[in-house]
Amino acid sequence: MRKLAALLFTPLFLCAAPPDDSVQAAARAITSEGLLAHIRTLASDEFGGRAPGTEGERKTVDYLIEQAKKLGLKPGNPNGTYIQQVPLWSIRSSGSLKLSVQSREIELAPDQDFFLTSNLPKPEIEIAKAPLVFVGYGVDAPEYKWNDYKHVDVKGKIVVLLSGDPPVADPSDPSKLDEKMFLGKALSYYGRPSSKYDVAFKHGALACITVYTPRAGANLSRMAQNMPREVMIINDASAAQHVGAQVFLTAEKTSELLTAAGQELSALRTAAAKPDFQPVPLSAFASLEIKNDLRAINSPNVITQIPGSDPKLRNEYVIYSGHWDHVGTQGDRIYHGASDNAAGTAGVLELARAFTQLHPAPRRTVLFLWPTAEEKGLLGARYYVLHQLYPLSKTVADINLDYFSNWGWGRTRDISIIGIGNSSLDDLVKAAAEKQGRIVTGDTDPEEGFFFRSDHLEFEMAGVPSLETSPGIEHIGKPPGFGVQKRDEYIRNDYHKPSDQIKPDWDLRGSVEDLQILFEVGCQVAQSDARPVWRQRAPYLRLD
Repeated sequence: MRKLAALLFTPLFLCAAPPDDSVQAAARAITSEGLLAHIRTLASDEFGGRAPGTEGERKTVDYLIEQAKKLGLKPGNPNGTYIQQVPLWSIRSSGSLKLSVQSREIELAPDQDFFLTSNLPKPEIEIAKAPLVFVGYGVDAPEYKWNDYKHVDVKGKIVVLLSGDPPVADPSDPSKLDEKMFLGKALSYYGRPSSKYDVAFKHGALACITVYTPRAGANLSRMAQNMPREVMIINDASAAQHVGAQVFLTAEKTSELLTAAGQELSALRTAAAKPDFQPVPLSAFASLEIKNDLRAINSPNVITQIPGSDPKLRNEYVIYSGHWDHVGTQGDRIYHGASDNAAGTAGVLELARAFTQLHPAPRRTVLFLWPTAEEKGLLGARYYVLHQLYPLSKTVADINLDYFSNWGWGRTRDISIIGIGNSSLDDLVKAAAEKQGRIVTGDTDPEEGFFFRSDHLEFEMAGVPSLETSPGIEHIGKPPGFGVQKRDEYIRNDYHKPSDQIKPDWDLRGSVEDLQILFEVGCQVAQSDARPVWRQRAPYLRLD
């Protein structure tokens, strides 16, 4: 009876085909020590923050290929290599912004009152005295019957917009947000800056000015200090499909501009939160002069594989992905990216180690993909989707790992699915978590919009059921609220900052258990005759 109880609560998972001892050996291959060793190397000073197009990139790619060869993983590119080159433009922008109302010019200090970037690959961009139009939240969402560009022509103009989603009040309780509109308090697809820029470009705007809304204790100058100066885009025919500049402007300077133009920021905010909002042409103008330092680079996606053992199903694919890149260095500051995403990169390596222990190999082919330039806009994953090495119609799932270290604070009773409810992959997570005596929740921090900020999104938008989990927040042996406190501290103090490093008291046992769950999910998908199915797909996700 004791042996039976021990088996019931052992977090090792059984696949359909391989014998039990092989599965148990595979599970034991995932260890805290192995995970930490990879993170320690990838997040070291020597790797310089792992930015694309740097020496840190070369060292990271070499390390991943070296580890893949040690594990006996085969090259993942059909051309016989471990890499898929992704052509990118690197753009570093500097420039000036002038705002004027009639004969009055608003005084502006760069990196204090405004911060600008450009992802248009031109050496110089000049926009002279373009009219400004306030377009609310800059959203065009047909499924919500919402269009902030209705009845206005913004071609040749610059749009001024608010960040995030329209905060639509719940009709039955105005103190709450309407959960049926833009996901309520959660950040939706339409609240992403990149979505707003794409919509502005499609409507013909020359540039976007976003009213900067800081977190508590933050300001624009601090944001400018931590924001990467280097923007990247895919270097292909779509490179010119961007507005000329993206500008963040403080609320104080925006208010000064609007007041001079006979408007009031607070009143416009209120109006913009309603579906009948009408864009407001302003009696104001903006001029931009931008110089771009351009660099064309090729940055690798790293890909390996374990070929499937079934003669038929081996031509179908399960992908584990985890972006290898981070922010790099700024001046003498190294952005180590231990949690984001040395931990996810290491997690995929540990999962690959586990899969090499399965004999026979899974029926479907398992791909291990480390995309580049996730921090620059999911570019490596997007390039893979647009230039697929294996047909997406034959790709049954993507399981993505991002900031996966559980913040190093031990085991949790819960595990979170980002974007819960999208596909039947959720059921496999719940079944695996139940074997560990754990529960599954949805996104524990939906306001951050993590669903839209990692590589799984590109696969979902291309029709591949995808899964991304997030660390749990109910820590075993810790007081209530401990997990939320630590998560918030990480986002506030370490996320995309040089201090995202391994901490002396890291305990990765919880990360190992999360990896064991993802191991079972991938194993089940790779073994089953059935493929994962969609439960729901948001209207903005493009069709297959």
